[in-house]
Amino acid sequence: MPSDRRKTGATSKKQVEECSQKNAGSEPLEDPADNESIVTTIQDIKSSVETIRNDLSEGDQSVNAKLKYVSEQSESNYEDISLLRQENAQLRRELELLRSVVIRMDRKMSVIENDVTDLRSRSMRDNILIHNYPFEPNENLTTSMPATFKELLGVDVSFVRIHRNGVRPEYNSDRPVSITAKLTDRSKINTILNAQKLKKIAKQPLPFFITTQQPASIVSARNKVFDTADSLRSQNITVKIQKNQVILPNGSTYKDDVPFLTNADALLVTPEETEHLDSVEIKNSDPIKKDGSEFMAFGARVKNVDDVKKMYSKVLIDPYAASADNRILVYRLSTENGTVHENYHDDSEHGAGRKMLRYMKENNINNAAFVITRWMGDAHIGPQRFSIMEQVINEVANSLEM
Repeated sequence: MPSDRRKTGATSKKQVEECSQKNAGSEPLEDPADNESIVTTIQDIKSSVETIRNDLSEGDQSVNAKLKYVSEQSESNYEDISLLRQENAQLRRELELLRSVVIRMDRKMSVIENDVTDLRSRSMRDNILIHNYPFEPNENLTTSMPATFKELLGVDVSFVRIHRNGVRPEYNSDRPVSITAKLTDRSKINTILNAQKLKKIAKQPLPFFITTQQPASIVSARNKVFDTADSLRSQNITVKIQKNQVILPNGSTYKDDVPFLTNADALLVTPEETEHLDSVEIKNSDPIKKDGSEFMAFGARVKNVDDVKKMYSKVLIDPYAASADNRILVYRLSTENGTVHENYHDDSEHGAGRKMLRYMKENNINNAAFVITRWMGDAHIGPQRFSIMEQVINEVANSLEM
């Protein structure tokens, strides 16, 4: 047994030596130059890491400094945005308040205008207007007119005062300027009008025509009622007039196809409705100035009443047009079934809509709508204003290729 152990030990030693020789022959020893290269590479990496660390954390241009600056700017921007939001909310509240105030003032102005019209009516209830009476140089109406009334109408009258209207008493266009007379006895008005009516029935011509004096707004509204009735009757629609309203065959009251719009109505137009109006193509004329007044026309081709409403609304929400003293709407169109829609709104420029509609008819301007704006000057320009309105309408009509 002992001999076997020695043999085994010798064999193991011999095998270890053989393995060492084999390993020594297959793998050479490490080169010192390689170690130096590894050390250099490690030093370079350490240097790069140090540079990166400096870039990240040290100096004003470091990443940490820049991140801190960005963070501070973000906080500042957030504060600015919050402040802007607060200011925007405040401005929105103020805008809504101003909008409400303007609407309230606009409605109050309407009430005031009605009150003024009523006061004017009361102040004119003793007055009559004498139209087309020939003008004579150095005329004395205080004495000549009572004698004329007595001779032609058989009525004794006397006047508190009587005068020609206007600065130039001779002629208003091609007719003599009307005469305003305030009667001493108001009860004579019906007597005068009845006498005039009898002369007309008897076909006895008179050198004048007499009417009661009323505020221009009332006269304009009454004329519009008659114009609407005449338009409907021309289309074989039987209507009648009762209390300054047009009554249709079914007994209902006629309502304007396109309602009159005020500044209050324009302020109530929603942003969605405003976007809907962008599809309306509108042309405008060049402005014309006369003695301080300025005129301009806006127009569009229309196929139906809805087109007129859109055009009218779009003009009225324009800040430039909204500042005008008067915005006169006039339109005329024929639908596919042959129905004619025509009407106007004077907007306190009394008589303008009626004359402009007549101008459209006389010049065959159809399927079109116009808004004529006027900024009032200090001087009165009289009937010239209607000629200027016709001029700007004609300019826009030509641009629409009517």
